[in-house]
Amino acid sequence: MNLILASKSPRRKEILSKLGYTFCVIPALKDEVFKGQDIDAALKNVALSKVKEVFEKHNNDCIIGADTIVVYDGQILQKPASKTEAFKTLKMLSGKVHEVKTAVALCSPNHEVVDVVTTKVYFKELSDDRINDYVNKGTCMDKAGSYGIQEVDFVERIEGSYSNVVGFPKYKVQEFLDKEKDHLGL
Repeated sequence: MNLILASKSPRRKEILSKLGYTFCVIPALKDEVFKGQDIDAALKNVALSKVKEVFEKHNNDCIIGADTIVVYDGQILQKPASKTEAFKTLKMLSGKVHEVKTAVALCSPNHEVVDVVTTKVYFKELSDDRINDYVNKGTCMDKAGSYGIQEVDFVERIEGSYSNVVGFPKYKVQEFLDKEKDHLGL
């Protein structure tokens, strides 16, 4: 049985590599859609649907994937559609606390599992110039909440998993893959 990462995220690929796994990458094509459900339930459904999409074509393998969102005041902050939107998002988060939620999902011939990891992120007060400097670099455009924690010094502190904020909580990924070690030949 092979291990497949159902994500094109370079950050997820890096984290899985650092955990010592050999795997191939086959991204799911499904769009991220949240329908009128509890945020955690919707997030689990999205992550699981992505993993199942890849599992349909590779049903003798172990497929792992994830979906990450940022939540502020009950509102889901997706990837920004423009630099203006990214600026507004970061301005809104300035000096505030928000949550980063990642649903990790795994499908294999042996089992299917999905769970959500939540981390609280406390932002420093940010000046408009500081926000503009980051937004103008353009790297904010492919990140939920308009920032990558590994790229900025906006964060005062976190409560929870740092790798979750990056987009792939190491301990949850390891927990799920530990159940597959015998089948993956590890």
